[in-house]
Amino acid sequence: MDGLPTLTASASRHPSSCASLSLPLLDLLDAVLPPPSEVTLSVGSGTGLLEALFLQRHPHRSSPGYFLGVEVAQARPINRFLPEANTTVVLGTWAVAPGEAERAEGLMFVYPRQPALVRAYLGRATRVRTVVWIGPRCDVDDFVGVMREWGEEDQEATGGRAVVEDGEMVMVFRSRVS
Repeated sequence: MDGLPTLTASASRHPSSCASLSLPLLDLLDAVLPPPSEVTLSVGSGTGLLEALFLQRHPHRSSPGYFLGVEVAQARPINRFLPEANTTVVLGTWAVAPGEAERAEGLMFVYPRQPALVRAYLGRATRVRTVVWIGPRCDVDDFVGVMREWGEEDQEATGGRAVVEDGEMVMVFRSRVS
């Protein structure tokens, strides 16, 4: 895997990530996602940069099979940063990771393209208690309804912290069912 960039407290862009990255973002994810003994899927991991930085900063979460980046299978894999033991592939942008979705207790969506994919995961992942959505503010209206059908937004989770750039947003949702 390629070398990882050094992050700071300020959100910044990196060529290998859709989302802006910061140390406070990585710490927020550690605080809101289920414990490392439970499966969390990062849907749309792409190059795996965000996920690899997260595991580097919080190595207690790196056990194979418990924090998985999910990406679309391609002739030339685009994952450059996330260890293979922490990845899984699906057949297309519409596909849900079979097996892993049913075991997952946490879902993280990074710049998802379709609300239908979020809905599909929430329909299959019946054990999920926490959902994190990271994306552009202009897409919030397209996705927030799907997540509100499933659970309650935890607006206090981010504590008003600026963990991404101004044009982006991080939302945390908790399951209504325990």
